[in-house]
Amino acid sequence: MTFPTIPNDITTEWLTAELGATVLGGGQVTGLSLDNIGEGTGIFGEIVRLNLTVEGGTGAPTSMVAKMPCTEPANLAIAMALGLYERELRMFDDVIDQSPINAPQRYLSAENDQGGFILLLEDLSDRYDVGDQVVGATLEQAERVVDVLAAFHAHWWGSPKLDDFTWLPRPDAPQYQAAVPPIYRAGLPVLQAEWADRVPAAAMDLAVELEPRFEELLLRTATGPETLIHTDTRLDNIFFAKDDSGDVALIDFQLALRGRAVADLAYMIGNSVPHEIARDNWESLLRRWHEAITAAGVADYSFDDALQHYREAVLYYFSGPMSLVGTFDSGNDRGAAMVEAYTVRLLTHAIDIDAGVVLR
Repeated sequence: MTFPTIPNDITTEWLTAELGATVLGGGQVTGLSLDNIGEGTGIFGEIVRLNLTVEGGTGAPTSMVAKMPCTEPANLAIAMALGLYERELRMFDDVIDQSPINAPQRYLSAENDQGGFILLLEDLSDRYDVGDQVVGATLEQAERVVDVLAAFHAHWWGSPKLDDFTWLPRPDAPQYQAAVPPIYRAGLPVLQAEWADRVPAAAMDLAVELEPRFEELLLRTATGPETLIHTDTRLDNIFFAKDDSGDVALIDFQLALRGRAVADLAYMIGNSVPHEIARDNWESLLRRWHEAITAAGVADYSFDDALQHYREAVLYYFSGPMSLVGTFDSGNDRGAAMVEAYTVRLLTHAIDIDAGVVLR
């Protein structure tokens, strides 16, 4: 059967052929409807919920999530250049089951020789509520995410197994050195022209100061210590249990790297925590994380080092707003609101934490 390249290509026959003997317990998909759940949240992928009618078999899910390549040309070009789709497939193949995190069960991962891929994943919506990056995290939610990230980072900290993941790049990989600085420089004039009334003047000055030194900063972020990092820990990729268990689940592993762990904290706190909460609590959240990894056995990494690396990570993530305002298609009104929340919060956060000190 034809390999589906967009969500509307998925058919009941294809699902039955691929999943019938395993996921569907020998049953057949006889009905299918699609809900677009990725608009305004996904940047590099098309994400839909498949609502299934299944006849026969036992234990078949009645819904699942399909993830496929994005269709916006600019976003797709970056995704292909950075190898994001292969990376997420390999994360499900080699890493997630070995990691102390909750993630959706994988029902199917497949790719074709034209760069197409499809992931069929467990629908978490019955047990979890997805975070909302536009609204932002509460302090309690941020603390829960910090605890989960600390366990994940400590598990892979300095692990020799990372060398087996040859598909997992570092922040200074050639494709990042080739792609990210031009993205930064393309977005900076747009930021200056269109965002001056929305971000602090000091943040705009810092963005300009960083521009000639961006490559230097990129190389700094690859100097270790190394662990496995998610690198897209914005709230739209984080799920919170509906019960009182306190469980947190993570999705979207396309941007995973081997690098400095505090990058995940800088990204989450910088763009997904409302300004006042981030301003008043970022250092206590960083200390909470540092105490947790230390208790888990991570040695020879001081809080002062973590603080320096956190500031460097926030500056590096200026590349995110630059890409969103200057390169990527945000999709719809909700996507535009996400871009605004991300951009204003992160640039403001850099001033709150005195990130510019690392350039002087």
